[in-house]
Amino acid sequence: MSNLARVIVLAEDKRHQRFIRRYLYRAGFGSHDVYFEPLPRDRGCAEQYVRENYATNVKDFRQRAARATKTLIVAVDADTVEVARRQQQLASQLHQAGLPKRTGDEPIAHLIPKRNIETWILSLANTPNIDETTDYRSDRRVEAAINPAAETLFDNARNPSSLSNLLPSLTAALPELRRIPI
Repeated sequence: MSNLARVIVLAEDKRHQRFIRRYLYRAGFGSHDVYFEPLPRDRGCAEQYVRENYATNVKDFRQRAARATKTLIVAVDADTVEVARRQQQLASQLHQAGLPKRTGDEPIAHLIPKRNIETWILSLANTPNIDETTDYRSDRRVEAAINPAAETLFDNARNPSSLSNLLPSLTAALPELRRIPI
């Protein structure tokens, strides 16, 4: 974990990182303000990798947050389980590590797209008929839509009424995004 970064990101893959990077840049953070934890080395279960590294990152974050303004962003797909279930799994990781629960005012944001991050990207890009059960990872439109989707989310996250027909997992992410001090 970087001592200089104001924001630490634990994410599943490069698309999560690109989406969050663009969101943070739009929020005014610079490249030196953001540190991305290393991605999983193999093609194994990236969701499991994030869960298994969550408690360590929270512990490190809490120790460093006392000395500097920091935010921890955790991006993990819900895949085929509910967003609430993924939240419970993260809370369980803290409990198993003997760490206190995440508090309501703690700047630790959980971004949990239902199915996967590609679902959010295409939805925010106003792609018609996007749902939270279809796997869009192979959709050719995703790469070009990452930056505009992240910027749309930032531009409208503080004023949710400007976003219409949000997917349930995106609606759940809005209070999480407000944990990121801007």
